[in-house]
Amino acid sequence: MFEFIYKDIDFAHKVDEASNPTEQYAKHIHPFNEIVLFITGDVVYTVETESRTLQPGDIVFIPSGKYHFATVNKDAKYERYVLKFPDKFLPNYIKEKQEISSCFLGSAKRHLDVFHAFDEFRTSYSDEELYTLYMCETIRLLVDLYHEPSPIIKEAPPIVNELIYYINNHLNQKITLDTLNKEFNFSKSYISNEFKTYMKSPIMQYIRTKKILAAHKMIKSGMKTGQVAEYFAFSDYSTFYRSYLKIMGFAPTDQDPTIEY
Repeated sequence: MFEFIYKDIDFAHKVDEASNPTEQYAKHIHPFNEIVLFITGDVVYTVETESRTLQPGDIVFIPSGKYHFATVNKDAKYERYVLKFPDKFLPNYIKEKQEISSCFLGSAKRHLDVFHAFDEFRTSYSDEELYTLYMCETIRLLVDLYHEPSPIIKEAPPIVNELIYYINNHLNQKITLDTLNKEFNFSKSYISNEFKTYMKSPIMQYIRTKKILAAHKMIKSGMKTGQVAEYFAFSDYSTFYRSYLKIMGFAPTDQDPTIEY
């Protein structure tokens, strides 16, 4: 088992031993990409509108800005590799494929040499060399995986699919339960309950987090924080500031103190 954190990557081989009780692993969104190779356990993984009971060797590729969580039976040992890295390492054609492909990329069994190499490299190379090797192996893995068909996945209920599609395409507008009630002609309670049942998150929290992640990318590209707050329809800058600080862990005027994305 290992964890390698250097510059803007975080690669780890993790094992959680069996214990009680069964619970939800953290539900979150982050501004970097994540690859999970499932080794063993009893896990249902959800990424936005897709869900799958993982089989040994399954790979999940979570693009930056995608809401996701794992429902883990903690009576079983949970082993996986987790690779976290920024958008800048991805070739443009893979970014384009992300937009139209499932986050569940099928089995990595024939690619296990890549992950075994992650374990072996760390004892033989410097941090700078490891950084280069890990990213090269990750890109090689993605190139191969996007040649293969995706496994069968479970789609979210139609109303949740429609809500997520609408939210992600209207982040620069004010979105409230009243807005969604008028748009979809369902009661506010029905919308809230259906969304939370599937996504394990209140819908307004999801909307706010999505806006902040998108705002973070715009600020990183050079746009002024006040303009970004206005663009994403926050009622005032102080509300935007507090939301940003709570979700990102640092102020919109600061750089991320730990990782460059």
